[in-house]
Amino acid sequence: MALDTALREKVLDLLERDADFRTEVRRHLLTAELIELPERFAAFAARVDSRLDRVDKFIDEQQAVNARVTNDLGDLKGHAAGRAVRDHAETLPDLLGLAHVATLARRDLVEMLAPAASGIAVGDRQSFFRADLVVEARASDGSACYVAVEASYTADRRDSDRALRNAGYLTRATGRPAHAVVASLRNDRDVQALVDAGTIHWHRLTGKDLDPD
Repeated sequence: MALDTALREKVLDLLERDADFRTEVRRHLLTAELIELPERFAAFAARVDSRLDRVDKFIDEQQAVNARVTNDLGDLKGHAAGRAVRDHAETLPDLLGLAHVATLARRDLVEMLAPAASGIAVGDRQSFFRADLVVEARASDGSACYVAVEASYTADRRDSDRALRNAGYLTRATGRPAHAVVASLRNDRDVQALVDAGTIHWHRLTGKDLDPD
């Protein structure tokens, strides 16, 4: 039987104002599953959020691990390039039209820089002493010169800047010409531009150079 207008409005008013009445009507009209659905959905959403938080944490941890692995691989490649270029110490000057005279040890670099050391920052001096390779060479006219080499798997501006700086220190300490060289399998765009401009020399390493002995 259809409700008359007055009764319908009264029922609607009660539904709007009386929470208990509204709950009782819902209980009669809806199944238990439907009544519990909002609560169940909220619990489900909470479980999903918790799982997503764990997934996000796992992803962050994996990204951190991947970053460490990438850095470690970069270090290993750099060490391999440094070892390879030291293996070429006697032949590398020939690529510049020079003859190898001596491969300088760290002690040689410390003694060489001593007269000019006071004008160079400690950090820069220590970086110079850790140069990948410094060679004393002889030009075709018999004059002495030096070659400063920085090695990397892929050379970037840090490598070229160190090589150029070290060459400058060698000239500053000895008054002799010094040639800056990057030794790498490849160069980034900035370093390649310096190579193309003749600002720095490139000793190209190969994959075979990096093979373990």
